[in-house]
Amino acid sequence: MSLEKKGDFGFDKIEKELSYLKQNQIAVGFFGEDDSLLLTVVRANEYGAHIVPKNTKYLWVPSSNAIHRYGKTVRARDVKGLFVPKGKHVACVFENGKSVVYFYLMSKSDIPARPFLRKSLDENKKKYGQIIKAGIEDVLYNNGTGKKLLSKLGITAVADIRRTLTRWTKPGNAPLTIANKKGQNDPLTDTGDLPKRVTWKIIPIGGKDE
Repeated sequence: MSLEKKGDFGFDKIEKELSYLKQNQIAVGFFGEDDSLLLTVVRANEYGAHIVPKNTKYLWVPSSNAIHRYGKTVRARDVKGLFVPKGKHVACVFENGKSVVYFYLMSKSDIPARPFLRKSLDENKKKYGQIIKAGIEDVLYNNGTGKKLLSKLGITAVADIRRTLTRWTKPGNAPLTIANKKGQNDPLTDTGDLPKRVTWKIIPIGGKDE
């Protein structure tokens, strides 16, 4: 007796989709090919950072007065009439006959670790395993695709990271940072930039992204 294959059981397509999953993976997070500052900020928050001045004695940290007038990226060279009162670690300008602090002069700045990426993964990896299992079953039995599985995984992980970012409170901001933000203590979402910039993409294993 011999067995003869009749009809299309979809084996070729299943094999193709499983091969796609073997050759590709999902990357989730921040991609700074065109924005190295973004990656610097993410790294400093995820692992913490110890910042010291380079080629100068102090770090010049803008006050709320400077930020309000010149914006968050204000530098000392942007402000005319700056002076440092004797024995003080601030830089001021005269406004309406009074000295107004525009910069705090600091010998160092320590940023505590806020590992939001690792926290999000740890809290949700069981769910990701379930998504992968369901996705493979979809490929085997329901004409699903590998790309659909990876896309769902990426979309879900991005939402989880954003949720972790917006709920993060401890460690909070330094008192100076809180003062500059008018009492707000949302260390990872003060500008809203990090949650908006987290994204995902499919990349070949050992190669460049699609």
